[in-house]
Amino acid sequence: MNIVQIIYCVQRKARYLLIMLSLTVFSEALAQNGDSSTNTSHSGMQIQPASDTDYTVHDYVRIGVEHNRGLLSAKLNRETAASELRSSRGRFLPEVTFDATYTFANGGRTIEFPIGDLLNPVYGSLNSLTGSQQFPTDLQNVSQQLLPDNYHETRVRVIQPLFNSDLYFSYRARRDLVTAEDARIQAVTDELTKDIKLSYIAYFAAKDQITIWESNKVLILELIRTTESLVNNGASTIDQLYAARFELTEVESRLADARRQAQTARAYFNLLLNRELNTPIQRDQLFLESRSDYWSTEELQRNSTLNRAEFGQLSASSAAARNNLALSRARAMPDVFVVGDLGFQGTNYTFNSEQEYWLVQFGLRWSLFRGFQNREKIERAQIQLRQLDNQYADLQQNIQLLVDDAWQGWMAAKVKEQAALDGLQSAESAFRIVKRRYEEGNALMVEYLRAQDNYIRAQLNTSLAAYQLKSAEVVVEREAGL
Repeated sequence: MNIVQIIYCVQRKARYLLIMLSLTVFSEALAQNGDSSTNTSHSGMQIQPASDTDYTVHDYVRIGVEHNRGLLSAKLNRETAASELRSSRGRFLPEVTFDATYTFANGGRTIEFPIGDLLNPVYGSLNSLTGSQQFPTDLQNVSQQLLPDNYHETRVRVIQPLFNSDLYFSYRARRDLVTAEDARIQAVTDELTKDIKLSYIAYFAAKDQITIWESNKVLILELIRTTESLVNNGASTIDQLYAARFELTEVESRLADARRQAQTARAYFNLLLNRELNTPIQRDQLFLESRSDYWSTEELQRNSTLNRAEFGQLSASSAAARNNLALSRARAMPDVFVVGDLGFQGTNYTFNSEQEYWLVQFGLRWSLFRGFQNREKIERAQIQLRQLDNQYADLQQNIQLLVDDAWQGWMAAKVKEQAALDGLQSAESAFRIVKRRYEEGNALMVEYLRAQDNYIRAQLNTSLAAYQLKSAEVVVEREAGL
């Protein structure tokens, strides 16, 4: 397993910036003339009551954790590591095999037994002494082939390791790798939770942008009717009517962009949950309106060191590397095992007490020299351990940097939200005054459009600031391991 993969701080930061970029599309409208809403809430977020509130953000996170394909892949990797651990544990148990052979053979080397040459003269002398033919004198010499013919061996063999350092340290290393995979699953889950929440916020930020532009479209239509009345009464010129109609086309364009952004945000959110991309998303009002408070950046950094799963993953990987180092060093020790056989062997395929046998054998295997291979394995294991220690220190610095950046971003977002709320109140009051003067024919259209543009900017700034603050909270929670 390549532990470098867990130090993906830059990747996480990039994903966060992409999510925030979808929010800051509001800022594009700040340089354009637009319309303002007469029914806009002063609370910052443009809230639309949802028709169904069965699902909360926590429900969506649960769905994502259960069905996200990236997390599923991490879980499958963990199952693979667990299977390898079970295999390592099984190597401590005895190995039992059943072997059966039956041999036919002819030819090859032979052994000569001169039975006739040795015994016939002796038996002849005995017959002469006894005056009888009691002893045979026609015995033939015997030639026996070495290869067994019509021979079988059927046995059950049991091999039990008594001392094997490879088995012990391999098992411990596999166990640590399973722990590392568990920590990796938690890290992926935490990152997925953050992405789900950020994409959820981005979607409703785009939805509220649609609400702002739709409200301003209504106001533009009202401006067109007022301008037509002024033109018909000779209180205004036709060019102002054309200008008002042009503003309507600008609002339509902004609405189209906002709808596209909302659709993209919804598709990405559902992709994280492994659902159909056009599945509706329900609004969790409590989550969007809730606000959190945090400790100092030093406390958050300490909390991240204690709770971030990435540190647990690296610690478990370091433990596995230490066991691999111990394994390489322990290869200088011998392996001791015992072998037991129980079976039958003999001519013809029969099983009886004459062919039955058993055998117990103790063995020792000691590798004395392998061309310095083990020395190089020890060196590589030490290098890997030093790499992991360096990665841990590097990860700690990166996490502290991310925590500090997230906390500073959250503090800045709080200030921006309050400033946006104050600006919205001022811009709305100014717009209402100019709007009333324009309807009475006492203000130029350029004044009206300037006040309208300021009001739109204030609305967008307020909505953007509210969602950016909520996004900053999500990032702080992720980076600090809360």
